[in-house]
Amino acid sequence: MDRKDFLLKLAQTGTGLCCCGAVMGKVPAKNAGSPATENDTLETSGWIAAMEQRTKEGALSPDWYKVEFAGQWVERLMANMDQLLTDEEKKNLMQACGRSCFIQAFGVASKETPEADCLDNFIKGYQDRGETAVRKEGNTVYFQYGSNEQNSYGLRLLDGYCMCPLVESGPEKLSPTYCQCSAGYVKELFDRLTGKSVRVEVLESLRTGGKLCRFRIDLPG
Repeated sequence: MDRKDFLLKLAQTGTGLCCCGAVMGKVPAKNAGSPATENDTLETSGWIAAMEQRTKEGALSPDWYKVEFAGQWVERLMANMDQLLTDEEKKNLMQACGRSCFIQAFGVASKETPEADCLDNFIKGYQDRGETAVRKEGNTVYFQYGSNEQNSYGLRLLDGYCMCPLVESGPEKLSPTYCQCSAGYVKELFDRLTGKSVRVEVLESLRTGGKLCRFRIDLPG
């Protein structure tokens, strides 16, 4: 007997289920010897499908456990990457993830060439807000997220909270390699500001023991 037949049998006899009152309310009562109709079958099968769905949903892991498990899994992933991949391979992989994150947030880049002063205007906008650490020196740009910038829930970088939700509260031993994801995010930003392919280096991050996320962007000559 499969589980559908088993549940149906229990529902019809009213045994084995703590919710037999609700069950019997759904299964049409029958007089002895009365034939089943098509509507009876449809109603019963619909109830079984609903019961199975509730059983599946009730068996799902709670959200807090899923988040905790995902963090631990990523921590192990990064540890294995550190052992198995070269520095260049790790950087390329994580920066590709960061660029994907930027694209998910802002969409694919426009095919239009940015204005010549687009980068300078971007930097000036930061400086006008008092963020003097963002500056351009020749073909090099030094960039950091603003000292008062916050993540989605209002937690500040200066208070030790990362802009990345995975890092803001753990996992505790997450490899600094993970911060190359942020480098990829910044690369996609500056690629779009300049219309060229730039090179990004992480100078400081929370995972490297810093208090801010600082980057060096080398512009093509």
